[in-house]
Amino acid sequence: MYVNLETSNILICDDSITNVAMLKGLLEASGFEDVTAISDSRKVMPLLQEKEYDLLLLDLEMPHFNGFDIIRMVRSQIDDPFFPILMLTGTQGVETRNKALKEGANDFVNKPFDQYEVLLRVKNLLQVRASFNMQKEMKEELERKVTLRTKNLEAAAQDLIDKLAMAGEYRDNQTGLHVKRVSKYARFVAEEYGLPDEVCDMIEKAAPMHDIGKIGISDDILLKPGLLDTDERAMMKKHVELGAILLENHSSLLVQMGRSVAVSHHEKWDGTGYPTGLKGEQIPIEGRIVGLVDVFDALTSKRPYKDAWAWAEAVNYIQENSGTEFDPKLVDIFLGNINKVEDIYNQYREEAQA
Repeated sequence: MYVNLETSNILICDDSITNVAMLKGLLEASGFEDVTAISDSRKVMPLLQEKEYDLLLLDLEMPHFNGFDIIRMVRSQIDDPFFPILMLTGTQGVETRNKALKEGANDFVNKPFDQYEVLLRVKNLLQVRASFNMQKEMKEELERKVTLRTKNLEAAAQDLIDKLAMAGEYRDNQTGLHVKRVSKYARFVAEEYGLPDEVCDMIEKAAPMHDIGKIGISDDILLKPGLLDTDERAMMKKHVELGAILLENHSSLLVQMGRSVAVSHHEKWDGTGYPTGLKGEQIPIEGRIVGLVDVFDALTSKRPYKDAWAWAEAVNYIQENSGTEFDPKLVDIFLGNINKVEDIYNQYREEAQA
């Protein structure tokens, strides 16, 4: 169920009465009907515990409790991992903003406020929350109805994966051919690695979930035509954790595999990846496989921020990063079957790249 943005419940906290009045007036003039504005940071948690809010606009520098204090309290006491926090920052530098993102803020807007930017970021966070709530409700409804762990459960899980993957690709401005290629690449690498047929099948079906967390990343980052700055990269990396949250606690082995892929496909063989810095065989095999083939497909595909690499350049990159970014055994399998890779690429090639 989608949230009506104009009737969303919004809480503003800033010790500046001027800022509070300006933000409240701006939101109400834009059609938001339920806006609560306070200047005392001690009232934030009692209000959040009394009523369900859809968004918190929070100043960073305040007496009593500062923004960092409140973020930590919200994330530890409010049982809603998708509750969005929009930080209101002044002259603080990149390090401070990165700390806010790390503590659990979702986005930030700089003072003095640009009214258009404030509205854009507020609406974007509310839309993301609506999307997460919709997926949560779909998942809960599915779990209530499915009582038998049979083929029907796996069929429903696969359908969920397909729909979520489609939603992720739509947000990322790509066609479904990207996930199709990644799935097919992952399947043949798993087979050549010697994994059992049923595991190969699960990896192929779970591979489309690798970037599902991008549903929670704002369009201005996903579709940015240039390179991301430090703050934007920090936001983008959150897609791994969001994907893990979205797929957690599901009884289906297939969805569990999808969660494993989502959370581990950016780990690197030498331990320099994210989110947890796993190294070598600490990284699940499904994450190692999808991580390799996803990078290769990204290199050979056109994206908003780059043109497609030449085939030879992409092959050289994979070879040069064997043993650092990628599992060397998987690299040997992948490059040792480069004709099969090319067959899959040509079969599911983007029309614009043909």
